[in-house]
Amino acid sequence: MNDNFTNWGCTHLITLGVIALVITFLIRYGRNLPQQQRLYFARRIGLVMLLFFIFEYSWRLCTYGPAACVSMQLLPLHFCAFMTWVSIIALWWQRPWACCLVYFGVLSASIQALITPVLHDDFPTIAFFNFFISHSLLLLAALVQTAVIGWRARRRDPILAVLIMDAYVLVIHPINMLLGSNYGFTAEGPANTLLAQLGPGPWYYLKLQIPALLLFYLMYLFVRQKAPKSEQAD
Repeated sequence: MNDNFTNWGCTHLITLGVIALVITFLIRYGRNLPQQQRLYFARRIGLVMLLFFIFEYSWRLCTYGPAACVSMQLLPLHFCAFMTWVSIIALWWQRPWACCLVYFGVLSASIQALITPVLHDDFPTIAFFNFFISHSLLLLAALVQTAVIGWRARRRDPILAVLIMDAYVLVIHPINMLLGSNYGFTAEGPANTLLAQLGPGPWYYLKLQIPALLLFYLMYLFVRQKAPKSEQAD
């Protein structure tokens, strides 16, 4: 493995720039489509996410083997892997619970992986591309859902998103205890991130409940459902 990747180094900054340009182009392309074609555009993004997910984890299995995937924590149990499936459901079927979790979960938690990657392999390894492509697709899904499809949040969606994310922690922590792993960072926070400053895991998630809910309601203001015109007139 190549251990030269450095957060906020040259490679990281160039990669973020490329991601921003590609996502901006795709969002503008989607918004310029006729309304009836936007859903098909979103579903194509969901299909790409599914195919890339299958490729990424098949590559891991073939490259490292089952035992190493367990010991190296390469199983599809991280929060972002979970969010990939949620994003596919949101883009294909627009389930309300999935849509709200994609918006709040990706733009608050999954995006942190792009900002402060927990990554060893530098450019141009396959692991490097797998990491940034998979997390960029999550960001793209959240933005397509809001900026292209026009999804809008219900008032209860911030609470629902927090509860689902809490449920993930409650499910994954016993798995971590069994495997001696750190999926979802319930054992300890990654270095140089906010979680690392909040004490031992998984208890720091308790400290995040109120701040997360406040952040989600702030995010809700940008995508809240508008009242019908008749109610606005009243």
